Amino acid sequence: MEIRWMKSFVAVAEELNYGRAAEVLHIAQPAVSQQVQQLEKRLGVKLFDRTTRSVRLTAAGERFLQPCKDALAGIDRAVDAAVIADPAVEGRVRVGFSGAYGQTELSSLARSVRRRYPLIDLVLEGATVSGQILDEIWEGQLDLGIVSDAVSHPHVLTRQISVEYLSALLPSDHPLADRKSIDLAELRDETFVANPAATGSTLRRDLLAACRDAGYTPNIVQETTDGIVLTALVAAGVGVALVPGDVQTYPNRVVLVPLDTGRYEVRAALAWSDRPVSPVVQTVLDLAAEVLPSPDAVRDEQ
Repeated sequence: MEIRWMKSFVAVAEELNYGRAAEVLHIAQPAVSQQVQQLEKRLGVKLFDRTTRSVRLTAAGERFLQPCKDALAGIDRAVDAAVIADPAVEGRVRVGFSGAYGQTELSSLARSVRRRYPLIDLVLEGATVSGQILDEIWEGQLDLGIVSDAVSHPHVLTRQISVEYLSALLPSDHPLADRKSIDLAELRDETFVANPAATGSTLRRDLLAACRDAGYTPNIVQETTDGIVLTALVAAGVGVALVPGDVQTYPNRVVLVPLDTGRYEVRAALAWSDRPVSPVVQTVLDLAAEVLPSPDAVRDEQ
């Protein structure tokens, strides 16, 4: 069924005058009459009662009018959607993150994406280590990643987005839990929970290096790659852990206490493939440059 036939019918039904309908449609009056007749022939019903003085809808015309308007409105919406569709502001972006790095930065980016680009679906995939995230970016399983700045991949680009310091994650009833800060040497006799060595975890390397600098090797009694599990193990008293962050109270009866040396930096980076990225991924990268500036750039501005 021709759309122009339907538009002519609606115009005549609203104006109840073929001449005025032609003016509304910006076409000749004979064309309006012809199109209405073609529509009536296609439907097999009479839509108007016409006399030399008046035009009025038949019962069939009255029943057909609203569904016809609805159909035309639906077509207009479909056309508008096709016209305004922009691959740079609509689509899915998959972001991998290691729970130890850049959690504050990731949440800031996610909120900014939702606020500015509501049609971008930012899918967050965690509970993995930085090296695996880089591999998955190169393999196309992820678009972006929040990772340790200490890792690298020959085909993945990174930009530093934060600098934090290692803190001690302790059970809330630990003797040192109420302290404003502690010296890492004070944890010499503690058992530790850490990421597995086999995963190539940079956070585990940070733990070992920091404890070695404090004069001892940590007694790691249990391993996990999942940050939630690690927190639960600390809460259960299995061991303490070293993680990036500031003073805060975690759920599940654990507390984060800074190390007073402030020497053990943990740097997070944003990662993406060195291959050309899609328009929507580029949009998120551009937004990240705005809301997650590199720490060096922030210091230069200050």
